[in-house]
Amino acid sequence: MRKLPDAAAIYARLESGLVRCYELGKKTTPEMTDGKLTLNASIDANGKTTCVIPSDHTGLTQDVEDCMSARFTAETFDEGAAWSAAVPIVLRGGVLARGESAPDTAVIDSVETIRMPDAFEAVEALEPALQACLRSTDRSAGVRGLLVGARVGADGRAQCALASGGGGRALPAGVSECTSGVLRAAKFPPPKRGSGIVLVPINVVGSK
Repeated sequence: MRKLPDAAAIYARLESGLVRCYELGKKTTPEMTDGKLTLNASIDANGKTTCVIPSDHTGLTQDVEDCMSARFTAETFDEGAAWSAAVPIVLRGGVLARGESAPDTAVIDSVETIRMPDAFEAVEALEPALQACLRSTDRSAGVRGLLVGARVGADGRAQCALASGGGGRALPAGVSECTSGVLRAAKFPPPKRGSGIVLVPINVVGSK
């Protein structure tokens, strides 16, 4: 079976580009010396990175986050079954490094949006469909929480969507496809500028 690269290996591949993103951002925001984010990504069977959604983010400017997301999106991997990854990044004292993996539960406590302040009602309306995706989840798979995210275009439609398990845990294929599919099919208020991001944490009730 093909061994998938872990967060450390992926960070090593992206590091020079991520550092470049930070250095460019610091030229306009010199006080940006501490922060963090996690880059959640989906990779298709051809090895193409199809969607990157940042989460658990503080201290970095939106331009830097967008640049880092674009760098990950440009990366390609070996062909094989589709998979997902979560790469934590930390900035301390102006030095960028790989961060610690997130816990098994969702890394945010409530719905978050970027450039989409009017999207909360639309997201709340999706909750029944998202919960329905989890009803058949095998608790023995160890899924305690997941983060579902979408990048939304100017028309209010998802340009891409993904589902990631806590701590980068792999999700059952059916759960991942069902939950991300709910966001792909949704219609949101258009972002205020550029593309917007919607993040929906789901903690699995009754999980062990």
